[in-house]
Amino acid sequence: MAVLRKRLSLEWDAAGNIVGAGLTLNPTPHRFELDGRLLFTWCALDSLMFPGLVGQTVQVQSPCASTGTPIRVTVTPHGVEQVEPPEAVVSLVTPEASADIRRVFCDYVHFFRSPQAASAWLDQHPGATILPVGDAYQVGKYPVEWNDDRGEVGQ
Repeated sequence: MAVLRKRLSLEWDAAGNIVGAGLTLNPTPHRFELDGRLLFTWCALDSLMFPGLVGQTVQVQSPCASTGTPIRVTVTPHGVEQVEPPEAVVSLVTPEASADIRRVFCDYVHFFRSPQAASAWLDQHPGATILPVGDAYQVGKYPVEWNDDRGEVGQ
């Protein structure tokens, strides 16, 4: 438990249970509907990564970080199926070394309704970039595959 307590981004409830680690029970702007249940993610990239980790299709809704326009994405375990608006993008930054990944990375990874909507944000965050939603999915894709035969993770 002491090791987990050093992970500054983890979210805990009053009883000492973990309720958030990228995917969370606590409301954030990134709504993540999984099998009829509403969850949330810490950032836009988490909402694209977790469908592959849980092996299910999800509906994501998140506001554009500059205009508030709703971005709606259907994400399967194998990729992005639908994006509304289709020109939506995701911002990415290179995180600094920190035990608090949420503060140094997630807090800067947003959906924007278009590259133009992201331009002022990019001007304020030198070194950041934007990618189309499908390309951002590829960046966040889980790097290992589950081996069901042995219950182990393998390359």
